[in-house]
Amino acid sequence: MATKSFYETMVIDTPEAAANLAKAIDDYEQYGAYQPGPTQGVCTDPEVIKKIKEAWQ
Repeated sequence: MATKSFYETMVIDTPEAAANLAKAIDDYEQYGAYQPGPTQGVCTDPEVIKKIKEAWQ
């Protein structure tokens, strides 16, 4: 569960930041929206899941 918003104002204040944004736009136009592939290595071990949940609390 998110505890804060991930929406922030983009700051494009360097040539590198501008180039990265331009590349992202070009990639979107060429390949379309990012589609993540299938999840690999899903863990179903209850002990591992319990440890992960405890670490996030």
